[in-house]
Amino acid sequence: MSKKMRKVKTTRRPFGEKLERSLVDGFRQAGIHIQDSTVEPIRGTRLHRVLLISRGFKNLKPSERQSVAWRIIDANFKPEDQMRISMILALTPAEASGTLDN
Repeated sequence: MSKKMRKVKTTRRPFGEKLERSLVDGFRQAGIHIQDSTVEPIRGTRLHRVLLISRGFKNLKPSERQSVAWRIIDANFKPEDQMRISMILALTPAEASGTLDN
């Protein structure tokens, strides 16, 4: 009597991993090293939120950070996949910890 093995569906590059890698690589191409990054799937949805932390964001306005992030997304994802991203936070380490940059 042989047991049938259940087929496991695997994805070579899950969406969250591709999202994180695209942003880290894209910001590196812009000369900004990301010290920490997190992609969080939102339970019960197909959405993801992203947190990027870099000292390189210190001299960029929040709107500039967002502009670069969404240009990276636009260059790497089809429109229907872009809709799976709920937000991208791009913060300095001080902003992420709640302290002031001096």
